[in-house]
Amino acid sequence: MRVTILIACCVLVISGLAISAPMPPQEKAKPKKEKFGALAYLPSGAGPAMVGAGARANVDLFVNAYTNDEDAKRMASVLVEAGPNALLKVLEKAKSIGKITLTGRVGFYDLKLIRSHRTPTGRRIYAVGDRPIGFLEVYAGNRSQDYPFGILQVDLKTKENGKEEGEGALIYSAKIKVLEGNNIDVESYGIAPIRLMAVRKL
Repeated sequence: MRVTILIACCVLVISGLAISAPMPPQEKAKPKKEKFGALAYLPSGAGPAMVGAGARANVDLFVNAYTNDEDAKRMASVLVEAGPNALLKVLEKAKSIGKITLTGRVGFYDLKLIRSHRTPTGRRIYAVGDRPIGFLEVYAGNRSQDYPFGILQVDLKTKENGKEEGEGALIYSAKIKVLEGNNIDVESYGIAPIRLMAVRKL
């Protein structure tokens, strides 16, 4: 399933590859660490990876640091010049700078590339990580192993009281392809993105 809702944004966060759509500059003067809460709606067919298909779950998003322009451009070059597998290796070796967890539980998803930039109504946060692949998935030789990336987008609006609230989406299992002209195709493994509603800064 190709996910058009996130493709343009993912292009920017991963690389800013298209000449007509350069990578937005990293937002300045951000807190070093941030935490957000959200309600995640799991699509039908998501399976038991979190708490069961069609269920809702409270999740927390932790941002310990943001990727600077230099490192983001370096990852962009890797993707364009050497392809998605090379980018995956870079992410696997990279230090985790954020994570998504089910509220009250340990682990779930580490994020290796996180960007933030201003929008007319607030800001947008993008993140990319190498997806954790379980033992049973490897043992079964599941086709999902060909979808090793996780891609997150959160759109936040700044309220009159200064608080940030919004919504977003997480592509849990994604495949990234570099097409002719350095365009990017993002494909989700069989299911729609996990919707993140009522996102708010904690």
